[in-house]
This record gives sequence, C-alpha cells and structure tokens, in this order.
Amino acid sequence: MKNFKRWPAIGVVAAVAALAGCGGGGSDSSSSNASVRLVNATLTHPSLDLLVNAAVGAAGTDADKASAYVTPAAGSVTLQINDKGGTTALAALAPSLTGGNHYTVLAYESGGAVKSAILNEDFAAPAAGSATLRLFDAAAEAGTLDVYVTASACTSLTGVPTYSFTSPTTTNSVSLTQSPGTYNVCVTAQGDPTDLRMSQSITLAALQIATVVITPTVGGQLINSALLVQQGVYTAARNPNARVRLAAAVSGGTTVSATTDAGIAIDSSRSPALGFYTLVPATSKVNVTLGSGAAVTSPTTALQQGGDATLLVYGDAASPKATLLADDNRAPDTLNIKLRVINGLTGSTGALTLTANGGSRVGVNVAQGAASIYSLVRGSGASTATAITFTLSSSTSGTFPNYTNTLNTGTTYTVLVGDGGGTAAPLLLIR
Repeated sequence: MKNFKRWPAIGVVAAVAALAGCGGGGSDSSSSNASVRLVNATLTHPSLDLLVNAAVGAAGTDADKASAYVTPAAGSVTLQINDKGGTTALAALAPSLTGGNHYTVLAYESGGAVKSAILNEDFAAPAAGSATLRLFDAAAEAGTLDVYVTASACTSLTGVPTYSFTSPTTTNSVSLTQSPGTYNVCVTAQGDPTDLRMSQSITLAALQIATVVITPTVGGQLINSALLVQQGVYTAARNPNARVRLAAAVSGGTTVSATTDAGIAIDSSRSPALGFYTLVPATSKVNVTLGSGAAVTSPTTALQQGGDATLLVYGDAASPKATLLADDNRAPDTLNIKLRVINGLTGSTGALTLTANGGSRVGVNVAQGAASIYSLVRGSGASTATAITFTLSSSTSGTFPNYTNTLNTGTTYTVLVGDGGGTAAPLLLIR
C-alpha cells in the first residue's frame, strides 16, 4: 500500500516553543523513589487511570495529555492502565525503576487493543550549543519508515533520510544530535519520499532533550505523532489527514472520476479499476462524475481522521451509486496474507462468496456494493510470495472459473470483483 498521490499542502503542524529540557514538576529526586507519569495517546479511550501496585496513582489522564508524576518506591513495581474509574486492566507492565529517575508510560492503541511502553526521561544533557532529538516508533504496523528532520517542507523531500526504521518491531528508538532551531519531522514509507505518513513542526532549544513519539492511526498506514520534552511538556499532533482511493466498477467500461470538494484529484479510471491512495484532509467531501459528465450522488459517510478508505462507484451507468468503505491496512504477521473482497458487480449476479486455496473463506455472501471483513490466508512461508487460487461463486450465477494470483505474506490486499467488460466471467482486481 505504498504508492499514492500526495496533496502538496497538507501535514500535521504542531509548532512547539522552546521548552526547558529538565525539571518536571511534582517529581521526586530522592534516591528511594522514582517518578512516573502517564501519556494517553490512545485512539478511543478518552480518559485513563494509571495504577501503581494496584492502587490508582494518576487518575483521569485525558486523551492527548500527560499526567503529573507519581512517585513509587524504587525497585520492581506493577503498573496497570485502566479506563477512568474502571476495574479492568487494558494494559500492564512490570518494570524495575531506579530511584531518582523519571519515566513516562506511553499508552497507545494497535489492532484495537491498548498497548504500553515505558520511556526513560533521564538521558544525559547534550553538548553545549546542541539539542538531542529522540525518535520513538511504536507504529510497527505502518511498516518500515524513513524519517527526515529538515528545514524544508515535507512535500519536497530529497536526499538521504535522517534515519530509517528498517526492522519494525513493537517499538524502536534512536537519539539524534541537532542544532537548536525549528524543523519539520517528516515520516514516509521507506524508499518513497512522496509517501508521506506524518509531518510535525518542532522547535528545539539548546541543551533540550525531546522525543518525537510515533503511534498508529486507525487505518494502519498513516501515523500520529507527539513531542515529549524530557521531564517537560507533552504536545500531541494527531494526523488531520486521510487516504482515499477509487474503485471504479460502473457497467459498460464507464470512466469514473473522483475529486474532493477542494478540487484535489483522487483518480480517473475506466471501469473496472482499483486505484492508488491519495492523501487528503479528513474533512474533505468527495465528488464523483462519469465520463459523460453526469454527477453521481456523493456518499454521506465521512472520511476518518488517520484512516484509509475505498471510494466504490458501482452499478449501471444509468444509475450508479457511490459508497465509502473503511480500509484496514494494518499488516498481518509475516506468515499470513490479509484479504477482503468488494462486490462491484452489476445486475443480477447477486451476493458473492470468495474462497482462497480451496478452503479459506475470504468473503461469504457479500452483497453488491459491500465489502467483506478481512480474513487471514496462510502463506507458504515467512516473507515469501505465495500463489493463491481464488474460487468465486454467486448466489444466482453459480461458480465462475478459478483465478490464480501471487501475493506476498505479511501484506494486506483488497480484491475488487467487477464486470468483465462483455465477458461472461467477472474480473478480480487485487491491490
């Protein structure tokens, strides 16, 4: 899912004033206690409690905020994250804390579950006249990423990235030495500087230590970010954008064009076609026209901030319909292929059932204009290409000829079923 067009005027902008790099209020500098605070970077939990050894330590930390420090005794502790006032653990960890040291517990969401990580806040001060910028990547599902720290705009990136996260795991981190000043932190898909996933404007002061925290969004490929100053201020910068692609499936090989209300071109394709993603503000509305110039009623569903969506335009050319389908491009593990099917057929073909390799159901009785849930199909080995034979059947037309495609494990695909342009069998387009 790496190739998509970009709109050159978008980005997450969170200008952060020069802040002191040390001295967190409410901390305990004694050797017998540590200082711990909670950051709520989750997507769907408006307020969280941090429990220390089963007792509420920091209560009611709102989304995109950091709590005050609590001061548990040094040594092994149990830290637990609950919804505000709740009794069910959303996440837990058991670190060994050093007396006099400072820690931030980062709560974020991945795959619909709350995850946690603990960040050290006692890195040594940088050399005189410089600052330390740390990058903390908790968005493993977004894949391998390049990071540019630059005075240039994120829409005109050139040259070698400042840093590359080459092996996504649960979390990755690195420290960089920077001169004081204002920078754009631009995160792209690895090897593709046009595939912008996140941008944030930051200002670093001399002797400051600050961390850009990268966390997942709902779509799996775009990224939220925040700036965490060591023992200082936390400033969230949620991604205001969405990605949308066109699935053109109007009968008769009709050309379909889609733009936003601000005139951003999404795609123009002859049906059937499944296009690439275009980055747009999440507040955008989509406009759809046919090659004849006739307008299609726009979908009422809104784009989701940080999300991916497929704009499906389908049906007879005399009365086409348009709908937005939410996409989940979080990658599966390296042994599996993640698949779903969209029914873009026209007429009396009816609901579709798609089976992979004779046994794995990708979609069952998927209605026209709808998408199945995502399903996992086992590949032939980790990080390898796998030949998949698809069997497609219809509730009214029986079984069609089989289709074989080679797909990569650890990757998410959508299968668009569209009219075959005059042939009896439909077409399967996979991206």
